[in-house]
Amino acid sequence: MQLLQESLHAEKPGTIFNIQYFSIHDGPGIRTTLFLKGCPLHCPWCSNPESLCASSQIRIVPERCRACSRCLEVCEQGALNLVSDRIALDYSKCSRCMACAAVCENGGITSIGTTLSPDETTALLLKDRAFYDHTGGGVTISGGEPLLQHEFLNLLVRGLHEKGIHIALDTTGYAPWQVFEEVLSCVDLVLFDVKHLDAEKHRKIIGVDNTLILDNLKRCSGLCEIWLRIPLIPGFNDDVGFTDATVELAHSIGARRCCFLPFHRWGEHKYERLGLANPYTRYREFTPGELDLFKTRYRTEEDLVFFETF
Repeated sequence: MQLLQESLHAEKPGTIFNIQYFSIHDGPGIRTTLFLKGCPLHCPWCSNPESLCASSQIRIVPERCRACSRCLEVCEQGALNLVSDRIALDYSKCSRCMACAAVCENGGITSIGTTLSPDETTALLLKDRAFYDHTGGGVTISGGEPLLQHEFLNLLVRGLHEKGIHIALDTTGYAPWQVFEEVLSCVDLVLFDVKHLDAEKHRKIIGVDNTLILDNLKRCSGLCEIWLRIPLIPGFNDDVGFTDATVELAHSIGARRCCFLPFHRWGEHKYERLGLANPYTRYREFTPGELDLFKTRYRTEEDLVFFETF
């Protein structure tokens, strides 16, 4: 009975929305970054809105539509229409059956979210092992929040760890410590997101306070290498009081890096294609001069503080 239960547990699948090969920003060396679906936070500047929902989603790319009408024929909910020879979806009627995506041959309608077993995922991630071995790279698991799929994640990192692969976990830190601790036993590096140090400001914008997140960060200290990753957002945390306190926090927990990621608009086009409201309208990008002021402030911390502008 125990062997049967272990076998069934080993088949726990994960829902993945992207695998990015030849990644150079998500840890040391050349890496493959695996993106898992689902996130408990609601950051309005998220550049991966396809990660927010844990289940598969429909994505509409109207400019790829060839007006063949195959999708209209298979949609039993009547959620699809052609508008000026381009496909349009009424998301309120859509049941996410994915029948339309299955018949679309031009990429006008696609399904976001693929279900794979840990073994299937490992095989895809090991395609670039030669690059990992020659550059000190490895696999980074991101999201969304990968710890939401902790059963799949634990099996995946255990298998990769046994094969000698360097593993980085990119996390919001918002998960029960027992879940975190189990996964950390096979993780070499944690890319730990910190949005704000003030609990109320964090709750107001992100939807939850930061108590659990900061507690988990302190508990991680000493268990593995930590890089803090801080999205720098105009009007939310772009003040030196916050950045100074975050750099001090990095010192206090022995973080190897404190990486500030200035707001950008690269994910803006994704929202409409998923039927979501565009939250970026409330934000502006930093000017080069504004970023230079931050960089100058931490020039003596060049071994710790980084500003990642992609």
